[in-house]
Amino acid sequence: MMKRLLLAALLAAPLAQAAPLDSPEGGLEALIRMRASMDGNEVYADWRTTAWAVVPGQRIRPLFRLDGFNVARMEKQPDGSWRMISREVAYYRDLASGEVLQEFANPITGERNRVLQVLNDPVNLAFPAPGAPGSRRVNLQQQGENMVLKQDVPLAYPNPITPKDYPTESTGETYIASEHFTYYARRADLEGSAPSVPTHYGWTRIGPWLPWMKMGQQPGFILYVGHGAKLAGAQQLDPVVRAYTEKHHPEYMNAPKAWSQPNETSWTYYRKQNPPAASK
Repeated sequence: MMKRLLLAALLAAPLAQAAPLDSPEGGLEALIRMRASMDGNEVYADWRTTAWAVVPGQRIRPLFRLDGFNVARMEKQPDGSWRMISREVAYYRDLASGEVLQEFANPITGERNRVLQVLNDPVNLAFPAPGAPGSRRVNLQQQGENMVLKQDVPLAYPNPITPKDYPTESTGETYIASEHFTYYARRADLEGSAPSVPTHYGWTRIGPWLPWMKMGQQPGFILYVGHGAKLAGAQQLDPVVRAYTEKHHPEYMNAPKAWSQPNETSWTYYRKQNPPAASK
């Protein structure tokens, strides 16, 4: 009992002194404090996004909103690395009304598609200790009173939705996309001792047509442009997103209890919900 109380007290205590921001250790600590919290508490981070259709030879047009959140907690490992344990939901919403879409009138194909919402569990990340194999230095840039952290994530790997098994849903043998994050936090906050600092961010994603849109290998892609922030708690979530989650997916209101792999994506989730034999 005494050991548990001591551990709780240590986790609740503020950092004794943050490492210099321009050091490898300070950069990693800044990332952890900007993305979640070093004390292991759960942190909500939301996003509010517009998804645009990019078709060669046509004017870019908005398709729908994609609004959601991630709930995460950080765990420091004995070797100095960190693990982020999280899950996330996001819902495709009508551009005008904000209603969560169950069906989508696809303006490109003229068809109506049954929508499969984003339900990714888990979404776990590992951050190696500085100098360890696989570690990358976290570079912060100062912009006025803010520190800026940029993360670019180009992706290319075998597509779980293969053309052979999913001729109408697959965009090709290789899944190709990229995500780009820009996080902002006040330098004064990062130089302080709090385990978590207020952060907001911009998010841009270029990705293939969604499997449920059933557009096959038609030329083009989706451009997602959004923004978000760390929240003080679930009460700050978008009311529609929170209510829909509490009603339909209540387990997503909290982070997973333990680390697991592999991560879920919209593509692997689609495959689980629509096995190859059932898609034909």
